[in-house]
Amino acid sequence: MRKILAAYGLSLENRPHNGIKIKGSEAKLRYCISDCLFGRRDEISDRKLSTLPIISDEDMDLIREVILERIELNQIQLSDIALNNLIIHIAIACKRIRDERYVSYYPSEIKKIEAQKEFKVASEIVLDLEQKMGHSFPSAEIAYIAIHLLGVRTIVTAHMDEEEIKAIIDKDIYELTIIILNQIDEQLKMDIRSDKELLIGLCLHLKPLINRHKFGMNSRNPMLDKIKTNYPLAFEAGIIAAEMVKLQLGIQIEENEIGHLAIHISGAMERKKIKGRPKRTMIVCASGLGSAKLLYYKLQSTFGSKLEIVGITELYKLKQMSLDTLDFVISTIPLSEPLSVPLIHVNTFLDGSDIHKLESALSEAKPPAVQYVRKKMVFLQQKFDNKLKVLEFLSEKIQAADLVNGPLLQSVIEREAVSPTAFGNLVAIPHPMEPLAHSTFWAICTLQKAIDWDGKPVQFVCMLCIQRRKTQTLYSLK
Repeated sequence: MRKILAAYGLSLENRPHNGIKIKGSEAKLRYCISDCLFGRRDEISDRKLSTLPIISDEDMDLIREVILERIELNQIQLSDIALNNLIIHIAIACKRIRDERYVSYYPSEIKKIEAQKEFKVASEIVLDLEQKMGHSFPSAEIAYIAIHLLGVRTIVTAHMDEEEIKAIIDKDIYELTIIILNQIDEQLKMDIRSDKELLIGLCLHLKPLINRHKFGMNSRNPMLDKIKTNYPLAFEAGIIAAEMVKLQLGIQIEENEIGHLAIHISGAMERKKIKGRPKRTMIVCASGLGSAKLLYYKLQSTFGSKLEIVGITELYKLKQMSLDTLDFVISTIPLSEPLSVPLIHVNTFLDGSDIHKLESALSEAKPPAVQYVRKKMVFLQQKFDNKLKVLEFLSEKIQAADLVNGPLLQSVIEREAVSPTAFGNLVAIPHPMEPLAHSTFWAICTLQKAIDWDGKPVQFVCMLCIQRRKTQTLYSLK
């Protein structure tokens, strides 16, 4: 109980001859009550709402009716989950007020809340409820409802144009979102920073997220486990977003909120699959501009819009360039040193085998994952009985082989603290917070018996180490 309550900033107080009492602020106690009634990841349906054991069905219907009327009049749009959350918290507030248990805020806090549009809407909701339910709501309780309105997401409707969208996005939020998208693309090479729908979605999501944190509100995410299982890359991108928010604003985002961010990112991933984009390349040719141009036009006539050739360069200049925006390099000469992107060696006159190689590169088929397995990094039927021992073992083996540059174990533990990497089906994929490896590889460990990995059984562990970039840009609002 102490551990559960501590997550809400609550504690247990022992009173001799009187029993045990929960101690803490009223607002945090209400968040705890809400989660205990429904569970943080449960989908809250109308059926569940109708069985809320603290107020009557008639009062519950009345609360819903009043909220729907007022948000429609004030043109506030809520998702179904956000609407049900608001109904729950107002129902709990009604019960607690009847028991003479009230929330309290500092006058300066109430003054800031009163300046928001949401306070006006909350006042209208309260006025309707007072008239129909027969009891009064103190001003702090109006602020409490306003906080919940501040903490829900605005949904962009199809008819909104770009100017209307810009009008509801704060400049600071916009700049933070740009930083997040740049960092995601730099670390994961997802190529999603130009997705306008993602930019708008994250902007609109971050503002209420910040408000939820400011007022200590909890966030439900009934889809969290499915997001982690079906869109692990999007979830990793969500963690990068959370790290940028922490770096810029000092706000620690928990995994339910990270899951919400990942939903936006996974949407961008699906849009990218639908739209597709040309592969970006650069030509390296040592035999002069004439032959380079011949190869350029041959590539254009053969592959058309599937290939975007961003330039032609000499070998000595290539080493001075950033290749981060390229999918691969096409060269008429072999290169002795590896590049940060794949190299495709072709003849100037582009024969049949060259075309076949380029067609393979342009296809969406992914290289087999087995190419990242190192024989010396496979450890079978180990006898470890807990998560930490597995992480220590793999980290020690990787460090001893000089395959990474940096504190691997510390970074992996830091990543696990954000959200455990057990994705179900007895599999865990631990990895560091940022790329540390000289080249990308897996370290694999199988266990004789499944171990507990933060609530999930795991028997197959793949430690993923991504190649470290030569340079890293750290974006900042400052």
